[in-house]
Amino acid sequence: MESLVGHLLVATPSLRDPNFDRTVVLLVAHEEGGALGVVLNRATEVSVSEVLGAWGSVASEPAVVFEGGPVQPEAAICLARIPSGATDLRGFSRVEGSIGTVDLSNDPDAMRAQLLEVRVFAGYAGWSPGQ
Repeated sequence: MESLVGHLLVATPSLRDPNFDRTVVLLVAHEEGGALGVVLNRATEVSVSEVLGAWGSVASEPAVVFEGGPVQPEAAICLARIPSGATDLRGFSRVEGSIGTVDLSNDPDAMRAQLLEVRVFAGYAGWSPGQ
């Protein structure tokens, strides 16, 4: 099975599922057990600092939480961009190129200098095998 991690899924106009109407999803995990991604283009009005305190000062503009998908909307997933060529950044898991997920249990001030851009997503999109 070829991994689709790092690929974008763009909803077609004919897709009638309101969870994915006009969305662009970045796949951050894809294995035999299923796939997981975040909707990139659904900003909310909730500030990151309101939900995650100090991470709000690290979040890129607009520093709001994005609606990542319909699954576990109380869970947060953080995507970040690091400088190209950077390696071994603790708490960073590469998705594609300089984009990856960040462990939000880390101290944002300790990571600030190594993160070029940060987005926080509430929830995610998930698919089980065969979907």
